[in-house]
Amino acid sequence: MKTNPSMFIPKNSKHMLTTGKFRVIMSVFSICLIFGACTPDEEDKPKPDTSNIEIRPDVIFATSDDLPLYRYLESQGTVEPARDLIIQPRISGFIQSHQIFEGRRVTKGDTLLTFISDEWRLRLVEARNTFNETEQKLNIERQLRSRDARGGILSDAEERNLEQQFGYQQAKLAIERAELEYSYTSVIAPFTGELHTKLNLSTGAYINAGTQLGQILDHSTVRIRLDVLESELNGLKAGMDVEVSTPTGYQTTGKVSTISPLIDRERKTGQIIVEVNNNNRMLKTGMTVNGRILIESHQGKLRAPRGVLLERDGRQLVFKLNGEMVEWVYVEPQIITPEYVILNEESLEPGDLLAVDRHFALSHQQKVNVRVLD
Repeated sequence: MKTNPSMFIPKNSKHMLTTGKFRVIMSVFSICLIFGACTPDEEDKPKPDTSNIEIRPDVIFATSDDLPLYRYLESQGTVEPARDLIIQPRISGFIQSHQIFEGRRVTKGDTLLTFISDEWRLRLVEARNTFNETEQKLNIERQLRSRDARGGILSDAEERNLEQQFGYQQAKLAIERAELEYSYTSVIAPFTGELHTKLNLSTGAYINAGTQLGQILDHSTVRIRLDVLESELNGLKAGMDVEVSTPTGYQTTGKVSTISPLIDRERKTGQIIVEVNNNNRMLKTGMTVNGRILIESHQGKLRAPRGVLLERDGRQLVFKLNGEMVEWVYVEPQIITPEYVILNEESLEPGDLLAVDRHFALSHQQKVNVRVLD
């Protein structure tokens, strides 16, 4: 009798084996699908050859020229009026009228303020009357004494004695003093200019002698004080032109008028005064301006921006553009300023393009992408 192995396997066990095989088959099928999805058709396409691609750095170049190189002395200063006068009355009194207003333009001889002058006018009249009375008495006495004198003429000593006796000179001084005080009842503009005041004066107000009523400023010519290093003073002299510019962009020209003989020991600077014509009133008192003075001029074969210079192995060089690549050229600058450099090398010519930026890591005969400054 043959034995069937399946008869010894429980029915539930057969079901478990069948389910396990199905799970294994589905897992293998899923893995195949995943690998199939991860392998796109693009992998079958040929990849480009990048071994021959050339990478060129972007380098900025500037065009050289043969213009002169100028060296300037630059400093900042403050604008001052050529003439500045504080308006102060010499006497006390009540205001009759005035023309003292902020920003008002006045002409030499204009009346700025008038006091009620009755008191000083009466003093002047009294002084004149006293003088006339004294002079009459003196003339009478002079006539009487001249009759007794030889020749009818008094000597100089006799004349002086008579004047002293009657107080003639004192009366004369009194009238002069009264006339002077009466003149103080009006405040007159001594020169043409503009008024500056913070007061609001009123007719009839009482003010004391010496009260500061404002200022009169002459802006037709202004002065600018510039601080200069003591080492640079020797290169300056009176009459030199000075370029003056304001923060707003206004530019004009003045001249060195004075060079101070004193040096500030702490700051090691001297001071120069620049005078500038200011008829257009563009420069205001207190304004900060820049002053620039041309002190040297140099001419060479080639002028280039200061940024073209590099240093390698203790020597200075520049990168010159030759077609699509750069060549380094060792140089010995003639003059160097913060802005420009003068070069006289035979291998360089005005108009050459020299690398001025992004050129620190360049090598000799390296190809570059050219960017030219305007």
